[in-house]
Amino acid sequence: MNQPRTTRFLPLILLVCAAVWAASAADTQSTAGPEATSGAYAVTFHVAAPSTVPDGATVSCRASIAPKRSVFEKLTSRQVVPESAPGTGVVANSSANCTVMVPYAASKSGSAAELNYHIDALTASGPVFARTQRGIGVALPKTGSATPLHLNVAL
Repeated sequence: MNQPRTTRFLPLILLVCAAVWAASAADTQSTAGPEATSGAYAVTFHVAAPSTVPDGATVSCRASIAPKRSVFEKLTSRQVVPESAPGTGVVANSSANCTVMVPYAASKSGSAAELNYHIDALTASGPVFARTQRGIGVALPKTGSATPLHLNVAL
């Protein structure tokens, strides 16, 4: 007795599934791709070193920048490999400047990016201090130009 009811509803269920699949396929074909942006960031770190870091010590800095993504995007899309660049500076009078040029290219899914950095103070005997920070929100660079960023960092 259940056999006739099942055969009656099965074509209806298949028809609904086919309609939903066709609508989603048509929607993905009709949407335009995301607008792309590319440029660079000129990141300058103004590093204040403690007295335990001697003058002449090397400051090594590395910055990476990736598109800022929502929690949903982080869960549903593949991981974005951030662009990164290294730089160096020398401590003089308990401070140092370290500038890096970080290229940036991504689809414009939002209006911001995230800056991550790592700074080491090194002497001939090895590392003395290190500082890391992640997730600093920055505006997207203007296409085709270098956007300056200045950060004050205390080791």
